Amino acid sequence: MPVVLLLAVVLLLGGCDVKRLHRELVEPGKLAAIDQRPPYLKAHLRDGRVLVLSDWSSEGTGVRGTGRMFDINRNLLAEGALAVALDSVALFETNVVHTAGAVAGLGVLTGASLALSAYCVSNPKACFGSCPTFYVDGRLEAEGFSSSVLPSLEATDVDALWRVPQGRTVVDVRMTNEAYETHVVRFVHLLAVPHAAGERVFATAGDRFERGRLLGPPSRCAGPEGDCARALSAFDGIERSSHADSSDLAARETLEVEWAEPGEGPLGIVVARRQTLLSTYLFYQALAFMGRQAGSMLATIERGGTRSGGWAPALGGIEVFVEDGQGAWVRAGEDQETGPLASDVRMIPLPRPERTPLRVRLRMAKGLWRLDWLALAQLRGEAHPLRLEPMAPPASPLVTLPGDEHLYRFHVPMGPHELFLESRGYYLEWMRDEWLVEEDPMRAVLMLAQPDDALKRLAPGFKAKEAGMERAFWSSRYARP
Repeated sequence: MPVVLLLAVVLLLGGCDVKRLHRELVEPGKLAAIDQRPPYLKAHLRDGRVLVLSDWSSEGTGVRGTGRMFDINRNLLAEGALAVALDSVALFETNVVHTAGAVAGLGVLTGASLALSAYCVSNPKACFGSCPTFYVDGRLEAEGFSSSVLPSLEATDVDALWRVPQGRTVVDVRMTNEAYETHVVRFVHLLAVPHAAGERVFATAGDRFERGRLLGPPSRCAGPEGDCARALSAFDGIERSSHADSSDLAARETLEVEWAEPGEGPLGIVVARRQTLLSTYLFYQALAFMGRQAGSMLATIERGGTRSGGWAPALGGIEVFVEDGQGAWVRAGEDQETGPLASDVRMIPLPRPERTPLRVRLRMAKGLWRLDWLALAQLRGEAHPLRLEPMAPPASPLVTLPGDEHLYRFHVPMGPHELFLESRGYYLEWMRDEWLVEEDPMRAVLMLAQPDDALKRLAPGFKAKEAGMERAFWSSRYARP
């Protein structure tokens, strides 16, 4: 979206005497306690539809009034006298529009008032947040569509279920909403990719799949901290990470790894990784700067259809370079995925080395990545997945609220299959009251428009909180798995 348009929005919303919106969010079971003076009631249905009612009243197990019904894409479905049952509603919202000056506007909230833990209150930018989380055998295996923070950013995400034992004919996947968020899930599928005995299957950029044989971890790994080979030798939860730069959050670091005997044929480097809380901090900081105007600003971004990614391109992913045998380094590709919860496994194809040992460099933003495992694979050709529907699929789209969970059961064909989880949807972060003290819409604009400069300006603030963020994050879950 053009920066001029976003600046205009901020100026329009930031006047001294403007219309302010007071929102109250209420669960269906607490409808009796809602303030019934507001003339409008908005009902967010579990299937993604929305009713906007006027002259409304509650009647035991339902609500009725005069208004309009919209579909998931906000197209008008019906108009006039409408009624809805409470058990089909995910959340009620009342809105009161009134005129307020700058001082009065300080008391206006744009989100639910949340009873957060002491950890989150003391470090608000480390409040637990997540997209849908997926568990198999009680272990966190994947997180879905981590970058889809607006309906226009709805996307399909594919995650490797690398540690789920193969050979099962039934696989149960438990999906949870463990944060103060609303999740809109379009579908959850299981991808089963057949392969020969002794092979594994690796997902690549663009969600292509390659069969191959693992050749083992690197024989040498050197980072700024020294030897890192042991930490990256197995997918075991022992991760290699670093601290962010104190003056520029986009500052890079390099790991040098090598394989003494790389073997024959096409090769690829296999990486198990997840992000640190740096990207989460930046997202929450942007919301804090938007403050009470977050809803309006995000709606404007939504209408503009922007997919620029803000600061994400400036942070970058994990770049992979290979020595060409003559002292030069050739860029092989880049691995990029948002999300601090579950490690995913990806493969980046490598150009054939001219000599041994095979030397590879990994270049990434300092403090942004947690690497669990590196390995070399001998590639044996493209593979094609079987897309499996759950045995009893829920309604689509499925809208979930904090604490909700759903079980997906899949039947898997006989024989060796590599399993991947495919999910599609988007999620909406709930505003925390603790963020509002930093409201500064102009800084939000500059953060989106000038990310390189913002990553320098925000570095000291992040560094002051970095050490305690991990503990605060995991201790402030809304729901426990």
